[in-house]
Amino acid sequence: MSLLNGIILLLVCQLLGEGVKAWWQLSLPGPVIGMFILLLGLCLFRGVPEGLNKSSQTLIPLLGLMFLPATTGLFFLGSDFNSQWPAIIVATVLGTILSLLFNGLVMRWLMRKGDYDD
Repeated sequence: MSLLNGIILLLVCQLLGEGVKAWWQLSLPGPVIGMFILLLGLCLFRGVPEGLNKSSQTLIPLLGLMFLPATTGLFFLGSDFNSQWPAIIVATVLGTILSLLFNGLVMRWLMRKGDYDD
């Protein structure tokens, strides 16, 4: 599987996610649903194809660019931001704490599962 095939697979999963979102009128974003579809596919096939590995490793350094649309949206809130900043701060802080806790628990579980001697 080439790099292009990996990118096509990612886009197909995103398209399927958008289709599921539209079909069942879900409030979850289509790309998130697409990532769940990709996860299910990877679990079923018990491995990551080489092209998907190459394409995802190529995209990881560019992950910061994915947050630009959300940041731009905050900029254009203007005067509406004054009434929403407490909710935005709470959501950001809680999201960060929950993400750190979850990642720590997953790392602990993975370290116990494997026999790593550090």
